[in-house]
Amino acid sequence: MQPTILSGVAMWSVWQPDRNLFFNSFFIAADGGNHAVDPLPLSEADAAEIAALGGIAWIVITNRDHERDARAIAVRFGAKIAAGERDAPLLSGPVDRLLRDGDTIGGGTVLALDGVKTPGEFALYFPQLRAVLVGDALWGTPAGALRLMPDEKLADPPRAVLSLRKLAAVLPEHLLLGDGACLFGGAGRVLWATLEARSDAYVNKINRDEAIWHGFPGAPHPYDGDEAFEIGDYIGAEKLGYRLTRLQPGKSSCPLHWHSAEEELFVMMSGTAKLVGPRGEVALRTGDYIAFPTRPSGAHKIVNDSAEPCEILMIANTDEREFCSYPDSHKVLIVPTDAMLRDHPQLDYFDGE
Repeated sequence: MQPTILSGVAMWSVWQPDRNLFFNSFFIAADGGNHAVDPLPLSEADAAEIAALGGIAWIVITNRDHERDARAIAVRFGAKIAAGERDAPLLSGPVDRLLRDGDTIGGGTVLALDGVKTPGEFALYFPQLRAVLVGDALWGTPAGALRLMPDEKLADPPRAVLSLRKLAAVLPEHLLLGDGACLFGGAGRVLWATLEARSDAYVNKINRDEAIWHGFPGAPHPYDGDEAFEIGDYIGAEKLGYRLTRLQPGKSSCPLHWHSAEEELFVMMSGTAKLVGPRGEVALRTGDYIAFPTRPSGAHKIVNDSAEPCEILMIANTDEREFCSYPDSHKVLIVPTDAMLRDHPQLDYFDGE
């Protein structure tokens, strides 16, 4: 096996002369047991290395056509097999776990795809690694570039192109590819260039009825009723961020805070709410536009004090110099390093030196 720059991830490959590219399989070290993804036959040397690393607990098959040598390897290591819910009936034998969109396995989150070659194909997103693993839908060819698999192999090419925005939306730095050369570094930009090159689907547009909502698991009351649709991530935004927030009755969007570099504009799309800030409380209604300057006077918290949900479009520039201040709790978030610190006491420049 060949180690990669990603911690705990290795790969083994077989050259395909008819396609002029490699087929790849991946070994992923994971808590609770190692995982193999789309495994090709193992050499004895690779099998011995895997055994020395603790074997394989789970084999993940990302699509029907990548079952490969999964059955033999499962027998060899006593591994269980997981596959997409819609592809599992198309495999040569039973599986131990059916995977659905949003499930997690081996530290990766399942991103179900649509319009691709098989009905149950999915990718895996590894947030700690900033990496996405794609079994079949994208090929790394020529090396350093991407292409979709040939259109004649896709169930619905335009739908497939739009579906692949799910991968771009997680802002990957790396792409692990089952077919062709993997991309280590700068993968997000290459992926967007690939999608934007298509003329059969306009990927820089999305409709409200296509919203992909996510919550914030573990958030305490009253912040546990906040749902977001990260519009900008799904349409390739770079200099601006766009988020549609849906706030349930009695809930708040986030603690009182102000930004140092990213100026925000909120647009009340539907419903009513209350703006809480250093100048008191202000009633908001549908059609309101609210600016939040990058200074303490722009501190804000939105509270839905009505009996109906409200939706707010949030727009801001993006700035790598950003820090965010939380005056009620005396915290500062340093965005580039994701460090949350107390804003007091004020230390002397030479403190601790």
